[in-house]
Amino acid sequence: TMLWDRLLKEKKRKTFLDRLRWWLSLMLALTIGLSVAAGIGRPELSGLGRDVRNITVVIDNSATMATRTADGFTRWDHAVSHAGRFLRQGSASGSFLILDTSGQAPPREPGDRRSALEALAELTVSLGEEPGFPDLPEADAEIVFISDGVMVDGAPPGVTLVSVFEPADNVGITAFEIEALPSEPTRYQAFVQMKNASPVAKQITLRLSAATEGGLRDTLTLQAGETAARFIDLGSFGRGPVRARVITDSDAFGADDYAYGFLPIRTQTRVALITPGSTYLENVLADEARLFLDVMSPAEYNSQVSADIFIFDRFAPPEAPGGPALLFLPPDVEWLTPTLGVVDAPEVPGWNSAHPVLRFVALEDLRIDRAARIGGESGGESGSEVVVGNSALPLIVVSEQPERVVRVSFALEDSNFPLHPGFPIFLANSLGWLMDEQVALARTPGRIEVPLAMAAVTDLEGREVTTWRLSDRTVFLADQPGLYTAVSGADQGDQRRGQRLRVAVNLSSMERSSINDSGLDSNEVTAAASTVVAAAEPGPSEELWIVLLALALLLVVVEWVTYHRRLTV
Repeated sequence: TMLWDRLLKEKKRKTFLDRLRWWLSLMLALTIGLSVAAGIGRPELSGLGRDVRNITVVIDNSATMATRTADGFTRWDHAVSHAGRFLRQGSASGSFLILDTSGQAPPREPGDRRSALEALAELTVSLGEEPGFPDLPEADAEIVFISDGVMVDGAPPGVTLVSVFEPADNVGITAFEIEALPSEPTRYQAFVQMKNASPVAKQITLRLSAATEGGLRDTLTLQAGETAARFIDLGSFGRGPVRARVITDSDAFGADDYAYGFLPIRTQTRVALITPGSTYLENVLADEARLFLDVMSPAEYNSQVSADIFIFDRFAPPEAPGGPALLFLPPDVEWLTPTLGVVDAPEVPGWNSAHPVLRFVALEDLRIDRAARIGGESGGESGSEVVVGNSALPLIVVSEQPERVVRVSFALEDSNFPLHPGFPIFLANSLGWLMDEQVALARTPGRIEVPLAMAAVTDLEGREVTTWRLSDRTVFLADQPGLYTAVSGADQGDQRRGQRLRVAVNLSSMERSSINDSGLDSNEVTAAASTVVAAAEPGPSEELWIVLLALALLLVVVEWVTYHRRLTV
């Protein structure tokens, strides 16, 4: 009994102290929690003695801003650093706005500092867009323009101009094309134009490589500012992607070192010619070394015949063949649009020389004795296009659903077409188009539109690219040079039967490669208001969140010390 009485007396003596320690611990914990929570919100106070200023920063994010400087950073890195410092000037009660020369920043009214800094963090260098000085809001503000002075000028009067320009070495590809020889449409050559934009002479190595071959190599020396071009025969290359690359020492701008294209040929194309007899077709096709020609009569043809391309002369099978086809005056069959009659000595009302099957083909002297009038609104199957003639009298019609078809509404024997110099070219063009053998569409980095609906897009490594599908076209973004493939009918799951387009995205720009064509000096500041440059960054009294987080850290230390001294629980 005496032991329990003593213990209860001790507990009563310590009750008030224990409560005090508990309340002290609770207050410290609450203060720490509130300080951390408030600090995460990054609040600011208007510092005493600081002017309330409205600051608008326009930052140049054109292609040449990706140039690497001597310290290993880029002009863009330096511009972002400058922009951050300017946005942190003045009182937090002011208004702030970030704009760019490529239109990446969303349109908005001047707001708080944090929103402007967040918008700045989202900006990147735009390689392909045409830059320009943006429209400024009507609000009264101090305007700062940060640029290297190469691609964007025309800043309005009163703007503070801050230069991030620094001379640098660069050698780039300013033009790259793969094109057929007009005299031999089945032979291709590459045209490469290079520029030495460095302030000194450079030795350059040019490399052309394909998917499977080792490629070609050339070495040349260019003086400062000199441009050179090369025509390179691609006879040793097989069908597929072609990449051009220039290599030199100390190159500070890598975006123009590469260029891509597509070589639209096959090493061996199997062609089945089904004809009752045509010396014109057999002779022209036999002269093409890249073709493996199999000639047969209509009686010898059956649905089991396999070929890359089918050519039907005055014949058509009851069912569509298992591949693309070129037809000359076919009879009426179920898979072709029927003919409505025969027209004697028709005039040639015109032709679409822009279509791939008529590339380098002149038809001014084409004479036709008789031709079939094809029915249908467009002179043929669904999705067809008249390339020679018009909708009332289609003479040559192309279609792409489900397989590609070129349909000629007259027989070669009923015209002078096989005697034309352009007839072999027409055959080569048609075979290339039927096999989807086209050079790639040329585009610059940025927003790319391809004239295919519901298309899937993949890059050179086969990775799928995010697309936005519109009613009659597909849009995707390509930030860097590369070769992309778009295939229509992606939603049907069978991409092999859809139309295919290749897109070569290259910088290939004399203006963008000329990274030293600037009217600004290094680190130049042309200030209409010197206070903008001289002002300091906000101190701890304005950046309240720093004070709150420091207070939380201090209280954690105090809590730890008092706990170990048994002053708190």
